[in-house]
Amino acid sequence: MKHLVNVFCLVVSILFFHLSLKASEKEVVINLMQRPLNYLDLGIINLEKDMERSVDRIISKYTSPSLTNLFRDRVEEFEMSVVYNWRKTAVIASLSIPISKGLSVDDYLSTSNRCREIFDHLRFTLLRKQPESTLSVSQVASYLVERFYPPSNQPWTLPEDYRKSLVKLVLLEIVLRPTNKYALSSSVGPISCIGNLSDEVDSIKIVHDSTKQ
Repeated sequence: MKHLVNVFCLVVSILFFHLSLKASEKEVVINLMQRPLNYLDLGIINLEKDMERSVDRIISKYTSPSLTNLFRDRVEEFEMSVVYNWRKTAVIASLSIPISKGLSVDDYLSTSNRCREIFDHLRFTLLRKQPESTLSVSQVASYLVERFYPPSNQPWTLPEDYRKSLVKLVLLEIVLRPTNKYALSSSVGPISCIGNLSDEVDSIKIVHDSTKQ
């Protein structure tokens, strides 16, 4: 009899343990579900997904055997990020590409043009599903509203100045950086171009860090 009582107590203890474990797991799930995902986080997540899809197209375009292959076999070193920069009060979507030539001071103009060309191509790849065929602040604003607001709460009636500020908030950056071998052999630094998605190509800011040989 005593043995049966002990067995019963053991079964009850095991059952209670498992019930407690399930309750704890449920609490974790509930806790996670109650964590707020703010719209800034949502926009960054959506931009990351769009950038990843767009970068695939960029890699395909600029590593094609039929084109001048600036990037050669460095595809694995493409780096992409979307972050909020508190100092600049900006969401920066950045693509960093390793290249093996063209970063000397003498190449400034041609490489600046190439950086802007990639910027422009990536920008239109991001905007390709927008109904407007020509670049405009309105087109970019519509795209960003779709990214920063959930489908059930996209405020198409946002004031015009708010929509324009949203466009200014998001910056696209292209960084052409030297491969390690190129940097060591030629003492060159990266070149980058940055601007918002509605900027005209000529107004995209260029930052050049090459060192004279």
